[in-house]
Amino acid sequence: MIVRISIVLVCIAVVPGGVRQAGAQTYPAYSEIGPILLATENAYPAICQRHDLGLSVQGRNLWAIQISDNIGVEEDEPEFKYVAAMHGNEIVGLQMCMMLIEYLTTNYGTNPQATRLVDEVDIWIVPLMNPDGYDRVPRIRYNVNGVDLNRDFPDTITSPNNTTAGRQAETAVIMNWSFGESFIASANFHGGALVINYPYDGRPDGGYGSGVYIACPDDDLFIYMSEEYSRYNLPMWNSSTFFHGITNGAYWYTIYGGMHDWNYRYMGCNEVTAEIGVVKEPPASEIPQYWNENRDSMLAYMETCLIGVRGLVFDASNGLPMAATVRVVGRDHEVYTDPDIGDYHRMLMPGTYDLTFEAAGYAPITEYGVVVAAGDATRLDVVFGATPAVVVSPNGGESLTAGVPTTVTWTGSPLNEFHVQYTENYGAIVITSDDFDSGVLGPEYTTGGDRDWSITASSSHSAPYSARAGSIDHAQQSWLKRTVDGGNLSFWYSVSCEANFDIFRFFVDGEEKLSDSGNSGWTYYSLVLPPGGHELEWRYTKDGSVSFYDDTVYIDDLAIESDTTVWSDIIALTPPGAASTPWTPVNPGSDYKVRVRAHYGNGLYGAWDESDATFDVTGPVVPDGDYDGDGDVDLADCGGFQLCFQGPATGPCGAFEFVVDGGIDLADYPGFEALLVGP
Repeated sequence: MIVRISIVLVCIAVVPGGVRQAGAQTYPAYSEIGPILLATENAYPAICQRHDLGLSVQGRNLWAIQISDNIGVEEDEPEFKYVAAMHGNEIVGLQMCMMLIEYLTTNYGTNPQATRLVDEVDIWIVPLMNPDGYDRVPRIRYNVNGVDLNRDFPDTITSPNNTTAGRQAETAVIMNWSFGESFIASANFHGGALVINYPYDGRPDGGYGSGVYIACPDDDLFIYMSEEYSRYNLPMWNSSTFFHGITNGAYWYTIYGGMHDWNYRYMGCNEVTAEIGVVKEPPASEIPQYWNENRDSMLAYMETCLIGVRGLVFDASNGLPMAATVRVVGRDHEVYTDPDIGDYHRMLMPGTYDLTFEAAGYAPITEYGVVVAAGDATRLDVVFGATPAVVVSPNGGESLTAGVPTTVTWTGSPLNEFHVQYTENYGAIVITSDDFDSGVLGPEYTTGGDRDWSITASSSHSAPYSARAGSIDHAQQSWLKRTVDGGNLSFWYSVSCEANFDIFRFFVDGEEKLSDSGNSGWTYYSLVLPPGGHELEWRYTKDGSVSFYDDTVYIDDLAIESDTTVWSDIIALTPPGAASTPWTPVNPGSDYKVRVRAHYGNGLYGAWDESDATFDVTGPVVPDGDYDGDGDVDLADCGGFQLCFQGPATGPCGAFEFVVDGGIDLADYPGFEALLVGP
């Protein structure tokens, strides 16, 4: 029999005035929620702010708290929301949201995951959407008018008008709040089951029932997002009812007017419904266990809003942000920019996509072949009304001369300034690889934890060796680290351990990129690292009991392909409307290119346009006898002839090769003398 024991310490904190904090083992009264959020704002004014979104039917406040590193400042970052207790008697989510607020604020600056979320995401949390149903005895599912708020939102079948007309007060508050923001991901918390339910809930034919899977255009994304929640909630992940603890809404049972379908269809926001407990009103003493099961899930789910493609959309004529619609070609779904900043965040799974951008009064722009890798979102800024900069010369195949002035020319808008650069080593690639077949870990690695990693022949992707985590005991860990430059990173890994409890994780610069467990064969993993140095870490961690299989993890065939092309400025910014700039190449070489990009103002740039092909820069051509290059053959050149005559050749000795015999000797002197004396 497997026995697992969790020990939880719960503190009841008190703020001035005796208000209970979120971590207390009790459910807060409605009257306490607003003061708790205000006390949190007062304690952490740099990162959080309480908001009154509006009133319920009976005049109770729907409170929200916003958490971000630059509170009150619009930033280029995704907006995320959690909403709980839209059913007044499903109360676990309320307390999970209150505890998450406390966790994020108290751990900011010390816990890497909490800090990253606060720094990179604009987080909004509404702990109680249905205060009238909650603030009564007994609590009720519906609002005071007897309406199920999760059937009251606009729906393409039953109520297609995306307005608040005829909606319940609480529904209208959430809609108006959402209209004023630009949320891209969210979840709403419920009770009564243990599952993550993702769109669609409704059926195109308007029918009811269960067992019919109605996939939305981003079905692959929603499965990933849902599993990012469930995988850290072990009772949910190991559900005997739902595989991996997730379900398509309509397949489970059909509803119309639900909030997550409304968010996805009308607002471009990817929302799931999180049923986080079979019992709707469990005893307050069970709160710590629910928190243990949901904390990591809530954090991991929030991080999903950082994947896909992101960027700014702006007007080339003035550099101002734009309201635009973003579509993935082949997917019938829209997301939208935040017109305050012009930023968009299109969540997508790894792959290659074509994206179309549309804005009123402008021709659509389609960006083809946008590559989305695992990890942080690909950056893609889009400029409307732009005349792209196009290199004219040198555009490939030319032969320039070192030390001889030339001109770089291009075409572009007369409204723009231009940034012009050159490179001498275009396409230079350095490949760093390690198959561990040397039999030892190189000096570039460090290893530690409770046991060091080592080289083994017991399992490998390419024989004979791989790197293996240390043979650790229960509640221990073993890690391996090294640094690499940016580029295309890949490696193979194999896990052989107890599923869901003993975990292999991979980190880049302290940020988790990969997590796996169980017993699997060799698996390929890759991602694109941005330029600069990065720390890689592979970590194997065991829980407090039970061992299965090899009880370890292996990695093999690590490779990093780095582009070492170095670009240097010819001119950082030209005057507006310039179409050329002077340039004097210095060093001979055969891998030169130039590139140009438009500057639209406010630090916003268009895409680079490079020479179509490389061009050469040859050594300077020195006239016969003119060693010092001053245009005359005179006594100043005699010293050069002497140096070249004595050998080995120094400088442009070819200027004295009057008799081509492979060297500077007496046979060349008459020619030099004739030029020196003159006619």
